[in-house]
Order: sequence, then C-alpha cells, then structure tokens
Amino acid sequence: MTHSTGSNKETYNSGKQTFSSNALLHSRTVVEKEGYVSTGILTHVEGEMMEIEMTEFKSFELSNPVNLTLYSPVGIHRLQSTVIAKAEGSIAVIFPARSLIGLEEKREAPRFEVNHRGKLSRSLKDTRETVNGLEVIEVTDVLPLSVRNISSTGVGFVLETIDELNTDEWLEATIQLGFELSCKLEIVRKEEGSGQSFYGARFHDINEIQQRSLRAFLLREHIAAYYRRKHITANQRFKG
Repeated sequence: MTHSTGSNKETYNSGKQTFSSNALLHSRTVVEKEGYVSTGILTHVEGEMMEIEMTEFKSFELSNPVNLTLYSPVGIHRLQSTVIAKAEGSIAVIFPARSLIGLEEKREAPRFEVNHRGKLSRSLKDTRETVNGLEVIEVTDVLPLSVRNISSTGVGFVLETIDELNTDEWLEATIQLGFELSCKLEIVRKEEGSGQSFYGARFHDINEIQQRSLRAFLLREHIAAYYRRKHITANQRFKG
C-alpha cells in the first residue's frame, strides 16, 4: 500500500515548550477528504500510526489522503496524512510526526512480536600449531537465530544453538523479514531463561534502502496489530 505523509504543516501553538505524543490523546479531530468532512476523537498514537474514533468511519477508504485538524491542549495542529486502516468505529492514519512543531524528537519506538529467522556471524581468533609453529587464524561462526520481537531500533531474539553471547558484543547479522536485512547488532541486554538465553540488540549500519524496507515492514505489523486489537475489543463487547 502506498502512502504519502506530506510535509505541509500549520500550528497555532505559539509556545516553545516541547510535548509528547500523549498530549494529543482525546483531542477533537476534524478529518477532511475531498468533498467530505467529519469529526472524531484521537484515541491512540504510537510509532507511525494514529487512531481516530468516529461514527462516520465508513465514509473513508484505504489510501484516502486526508487533512487533519487537531484541537489539543498543546495547540491546534493541521496535518496531512493518509488512511491506512479502518475498523468498526475508527480509522487509522499515518502519524506525520515531523509535521508537528514542538513534538519531542525522542519517542519510544513501538516493538512488535514476530517470528522470523536470521543468522549471526561471529569472528573468533584461534591459535593452531602448524609446521611453522603456532599461528593465529581467524574463524567465523554462523549462529542461527529466531527473532521474537522487533522495532525500528533493534530486535529481541534467541539463538537456535547452545552458544552464548555477551553484552556489548558486536556481530554481523542477516534477518529474513520478507526482505533480507543485513546489519550489525550490538548486544545490549541478556536474560537467562530455562535452558535458553534471550538477547536484546541494537541495530547499526542499516543503509537507506533497508531502512525504508524496515519501515514498511513495521508499518504492516502495526496495521496488523491494529486489526487484532479491534477484533479483541469487538469480541469483548459481544461477550459483555
């Protein structure tokens, strides 16, 4: 699905103080597409997605470009976005964070549970005896892994072997996400489990093309999570 985030922006928030995306929650939001205007409430902001609850959600279709006006406690903000999902009682649109003047630049990247495979390459030095005496050679271990969660900044994974990694260790990685993500991983966390260790790692050296592919992958995961959440909510209402 293609989308455009738009770079136009307008705000009536004259203050210079920064604010978090949570400050926008529960804002009355006017959603306008060509020839149609409706009003809803902004109920969820995370990563690159924002959810607007409205009774007239059926009037919007996927990929519709929309103009948003947010009447929030931190000012009135006008944004351009695109509808990327809709379910009973709400639509989801791209969150054009860069268009919001005053929004904190450091935002926690949403993490999604996944089940994908990959491999690590670890270079080790080994001393071996040769006809010329002891010689230090470099060998490469290839360690298969299972990715358990992922965000725009890193991954959580377990190894499929009995090998152990150390925090602060750097390794070459290749992860299969429908495309091949090649990068360096910095091990930043290790949690001992029952016979298996869980690792948290930070991405490094991802080129621009792969960054775009990763962003598209995460957006698809975010949309899928949105539909799962709405399905669970609908079931709870039905059972209630």
